[in-house]
Amino acid sequence: MRFQKFVFLSLLIGSAASLEAVGRSVSQQQRIRQRATERSFPQSHIVEFELSYDFSVQGETRKIDFTALVPKSIPGRQNILSVSYSPKPLRIFDENGNRYARFSLNKPDKQEKIKISVKAELFRYDLFTARKNRRQAIAGAEESGDFLRNEKYIEKDHRLIIQIADGIEDDTEINIVKNIYNYVLDNMEYSILGKKDWGAVKAIQLGKGDCTEYSDLFVALCRAKKIPARVESGYTVGFSPKTTRHNWAEVYLQEYGWVPFDPSTGDVRNTIIRGTAFSNLRPAYIYLSHIRNDPVFGKYNFGAYKYWGDKINLKDSIEFKHFAPLSSKSR
Repeated sequence: MRFQKFVFLSLLIGSAASLEAVGRSVSQQQRIRQRATERSFPQSHIVEFELSYDFSVQGETRKIDFTALVPKSIPGRQNILSVSYSPKPLRIFDENGNRYARFSLNKPDKQEKIKISVKAELFRYDLFTARKNRRQAIAGAEESGDFLRNEKYIEKDHRLIIQIADGIEDDTEINIVKNIYNYVLDNMEYSILGKKDWGAVKAIQLGKGDCTEYSDLFVALCRAKKIPARVESGYTVGFSPKTTRHNWAEVYLQEYGWVPFDPSTGDVRNTIIRGTAFSNLRPAYIYLSHIRNDPVFGKYNFGAYKYWGDKINLKDSIEFKHFAPLSSKSR
């Protein structure tokens, strides 16, 4: 979490007919594996988790103000069943499509804790489900133009990004997006680069990064091709199970509306698995924000604080409480 302190075939040799037969066989195997994967994914999960923010006051501090992102219900993505706070927030407000909780700690003790407990149902939504449910295509059309701009970390107007984008072509919008996806995976290596954000240009120059760099580069290339795209921030629920902070992307496709893609989790050498990862996502994504540079946090992510007095320290943690896959027929 990046907080701001406010002061923040083995090759077969034979006739053309034999090669054609092999091609059909491989294609059939791919389709069988694809269908098996699609059937195996449940349509939703129930999750419960607790976000904790622990403040350590080093000296004399009169006041701490803290603002955190809070998940909200999003049609087709997640249904927030309950949220509880300790202590009670000073204010809960919506801005730029996100939800925030603001807390104020007056005359704080040496140790202060803020807890946000959430119960949610996470729905499966990906390219496969979008193709089955085209009525959502118009949703978000009015805001799609907001996600074509050049901005910090998503430098879609940079000459390097433009040069790469110019070399990515195809006959259909979705195939262009898939080619961008494959370009990112072919030219990036997953690596933790520390707490600093590097952005799309530095990501391709280094040829490595974590989920943030993968998402920034993917989104920048989509925007350079005049396809609206945005970086999503939130948490993923693993199947260990565990919960982690994560960045992924959504692309606005004229035929399907906003569709999520997760480039970093698709970065595998096996082309069949990679193709499956492009179209299929498990219902494991907890959405918090679709704004890459959040003005509420002074261009940072997840949360921000300011204080009056001596220096304070903040440690955040996520505790997984409950994780229950629902039947694929339950939704």
